[in-house]
Amino acid sequence: MSDRETAIIGLKREIKMVRATARDLKDQNERWRKVCSMLRGVAGLDDAQFRNLLRAESLPVE
Repeated sequence: MSDRETAIIGLKREIKMVRATARDLKDQNERWRKVCSMLRGVAGLDDAQFRNLLRAESLPVE
């Protein structure tokens, strides 16, 4: 196997690992959003209060 083929195989493996990590992070983000929504309901925060809380912690408001 040439150095070029070895490099290509290594890059393909790296791409697969990065994609898997991205999928895992996306799933984790969705789970955190559910937890956040539940806690928001428990705390009784309205939309404005919740946005203020996110801004205070320098978190993105979507």
